[in-house]
Amino acid sequence: MKQGIPDTIKLFKFASRSLIFSQSYQVKDFPRISKLLSNQASTVDVKLSFNLEEGRIPCIKGEIKLDAALTCQRCLDEVSIHLQPKFQLAFLQNEQQGETLDASFETILNADEEFSTIEFITDEVLIMIPMTPMHDYECASYQDTQPINQQKCESPFAILKQLKNTTQE
Repeated sequence: MKQGIPDTIKLFKFASRSLIFSQSYQVKDFPRISKLLSNQASTVDVKLSFNLEEGRIPCIKGEIKLDAALTCQRCLDEVSIHLQPKFQLAFLQNEQQGETLDASFETILNADEEFSTIEFITDEVLIMIPMTPMHDYECASYQDTQPINQQKCESPFAILKQLKNTTQE
């Protein structure tokens, strides 16, 4: 059964019922992300499916799709990056629970039964945003068109050479 995502994720309850949620948001719905991106009206498509692994470990499999308009760190113009994070998270009560779990799951030690949907999605998107977003090509303003002035620099040890010559005379 697909439906809109509730504001609060009730982890064990959703996982025990194997619920699937999907919803479209806008970038402006995520306060921490909207500070980084300039395309506030862009769509953020989210799909989350919950299940219990091994009958007792609540898991979330999800996919988020969005086009992020960031500032290029070379030329300071806008660069659009398509983000499509996919994740498989297993929420463990202790480390021993994860020993028999499939290696494809990222494990999280979590005692919280409920947490904010917006904050959860925000964290997954922030992990995928590159630290230094840049265009795929070399930006025009990044290329230095000014020739470097060739200046003859005097060696800092030149004065020592002069001193050596004067002491030998």
